[in-house]
Amino acid sequence: MPAPRPGFATHRWVVRVLLALAPIWLIGILDRGLWTPDEPREADIAWRMSQQSDWTLPQLADTPLSYWMSADTLRLFGESAAAARAPNILYAVVTAVAIGALAFSMAGSSAAVVAALVSGTAIIVFRVTAWLAPDACLLAGCALSLLGAWLGFTAVPGRRKLLGYCLMHVGAAIGFMAKSAPGWMAPALALATLIAWERRWSELRRWELYAGLLLQALIIGPWIVAVTEQPQGQEALLALFWHNVVGRFTKVAAPAALDYTSGHRNVPGKYFLELPVYLLPWTLLVAAALRRAWDRVRVPGPAGTPWRFAVSAALPFLIVLSIAATARDIYSAPALLGFGLLVALWLTDARLSATRFDKLALRWTRWLVTVIACGFALFPATLALASSQPGYLVATVVALLIVFGTARFAARAQASGYLPLSFGWTFVSYASALCLLGIATFPAIDRWHDLGSLARHIRADSAQQELALLAPDETTIAMLDDRLRTPFTILMTEDAIPNWLDVHGSRARILVLLPGHAPGELTRLFARVHPIHPPDDGVAGKLVAQGVASVLQRYEVPQGRRYALLGPPVKLSQEGSQLEEP
Repeated sequence: MPAPRPGFATHRWVVRVLLALAPIWLIGILDRGLWTPDEPREADIAWRMSQQSDWTLPQLADTPLSYWMSADTLRLFGESAAAARAPNILYAVVTAVAIGALAFSMAGSSAAVVAALVSGTAIIVFRVTAWLAPDACLLAGCALSLLGAWLGFTAVPGRRKLLGYCLMHVGAAIGFMAKSAPGWMAPALALATLIAWERRWSELRRWELYAGLLLQALIIGPWIVAVTEQPQGQEALLALFWHNVVGRFTKVAAPAALDYTSGHRNVPGKYFLELPVYLLPWTLLVAAALRRAWDRVRVPGPAGTPWRFAVSAALPFLIVLSIAATARDIYSAPALLGFGLLVALWLTDARLSATRFDKLALRWTRWLVTVIACGFALFPATLALASSQPGYLVATVVALLIVFGTARFAARAQASGYLPLSFGWTFVSYASALCLLGIATFPAIDRWHDLGSLARHIRADSAQQELALLAPDETTIAMLDDRLRTPFTILMTEDAIPNWLDVHGSRARILVLLPGHAPGELTRLFARVHPIHPPDDGVAGKLVAQGVASVLQRYEVPQGRRYALLGPPVKLSQEGSQLEEP
């Protein structure tokens, strides 16, 4: 038998990571439709860009990289949700391999596998990876940049240090082109914190640290120049560098659409209070890693540097996010990469000297994964009761059998002292439940988010009319525009409706988003146990009651959105028997 090639023997962890994560990526990214919130809007932006002759700026967005990628795949593979999200596979691979390579350089191949698997499946990171939004590309850029920062910081002066820091700058440029300043912020905070922590101020004088700025200029500079040449280029750059950065930390003079302090308001400690949820199902492993890190970061010299870097990659970014005026859970994703590194370092260390807390954390994580999997299984089981389709029940039973079987293997491995193997079986348990139940239930969720069918019916019913949208959200605008280009006028307040009806007469149509969700198989099932009052018509009902308008058509998807198409009020004719529109 021929000896394995050195490259394969050294880096076969890459193959293991990609094989472990591929099913989750393929199912979560490619095997579902566009779900609200956000994805219909992002798909519309990508589709619009695929139709644009000038790709300098995407419509309704600032930084263009992820939209360039999605537009290309839409052109290449056709217009579909899977095609729009196809670049996310690349972003996921880059993120996993970069974080794995970082852990590999710190503690070897076992740490590389653990870091990649934890970082790839923590609930917020997985959500960012699978979601159609610029955050997946941002995460890939941050992972590359963190890898470059570590390689540059730990290398001896010269070529290797230069290459490491150049990789850091390339990753930062990718992150910036994906989602502005966070692409710079995450790696810069990690490196600056580490330099200050180790008091290596001489690193700030290294020419290798700054040489890569030329690469950033070559990547970002031409785009900025192209933006300035656009008719609204100055406003776009102001929105990007001022409103989208400073405006997220404090209120600045900005148009209403760019006032980031008005939505997703932050509260003190939000990110740290919610962090245990962001890290699921690996929260307890992170707790064990942080407990060990408390001692390891105090170890002087190179032995403590990996621990200090992992902490520097996680906590400073969360602290900065905590003082921002606006907050969303997905903003924390770059910081979770640092926690993945901490778990990898912890497990590598703990397999040689496991404490009682380490063993309990691994055991409780196994039970936590089992509980989460059972929670996942409740969903298809409920669908089986609601729809009487046995396929849901089969998926539930198979998933639970695999979960309990792999949990048993994980327990045996831990009892034998093989902690990395125990973690591996726990990962298989979680990933199996996620994949099997995803395959079973995603088609049902797709039906609940099938806004494309609504948009086609709305366009058909208003094709020869004058359509207006009453205070529409971005999802409504996107679903009517995506591949349909439905013409419409936006009315911001209901006070504008009478004038619209007077001007356009019998051809006037107004689309209104109704409150609540439409009934479906789940609501009908729950109604057997407890009466469920159907939602009212909100503003549409008020307008009809006041005699301002009448409901001409209703649109809904099961368990999903409801719309009403309004027209002029219906009045009795002089004969009192025939209904007509004025």
